[in-house]
Amino acid sequence: MAKMYGKGKTAIESEELQKRRWQIELEFVQCLSNPNYLNFLAQRGFFKDQSFINYLKYLQYWKEPDYAKYLMYPMCLYFLDLLQYEHFRREIVNSQCCKFIDDQAILQWQHYTRKRIKLIENVTAAQQQQQQLQQQQQQANGMEAATGGDSAAPTPNVNGSASTADGQQTSSALQPVQAQPGNPQQQQQQINGLASGANIKLELN
Repeated sequence: MAKMYGKGKTAIESEELQKRRWQIELEFVQCLSNPNYLNFLAQRGFFKDQSFINYLKYLQYWKEPDYAKYLMYPMCLYFLDLLQYEHFRREIVNSQCCKFIDDQAILQWQHYTRKRIKLIENVTAAQQQQQQLQQQQQQANGMEAATGGDSAAPTPNVNGSASTADGQQTSSALQPVQAQPGNPQQQQQQINGLASGANIKLELN
């Protein structure tokens, strides 16, 4: 595999060399998260070497998600971006500037975990509240459906008929006996038998 280095040279690396270089670059790019190490490099003139500046540009591939996931100190990517600017490379040689940056980084690390925990708790509480509201809405919808089903069931009234939700009634009373052609004496006996329960005697005209 061919790789371009600081002065534009091309080299072919074996798989073992590629793995070793990847480990070295991973360690080095994470060292950039330390402002005191940046001050050390600046005082020794590394940031005035164009080959080293080109190397810092090359290391920006660590910002890609496939590589950034291996970083334990993501702050190094922030300093890697700053090192792309000549003004920052010139100012970091100042010890007072380095100390100020170091103090700010420490404060960030001290409060970062606390801020992150609070944010996670707020998000979790909001999700739980939303779930509770959804459950209450589902229960309310179920009660409304059950109430609607009960009101649709027919209810009997005093007249012996069944009333439905739409106001229609179905008669449950006994239908009168239809007179059928035949022997008048048999019809008289049938009618007298039906009317005997009410002590009523009917006669045919």
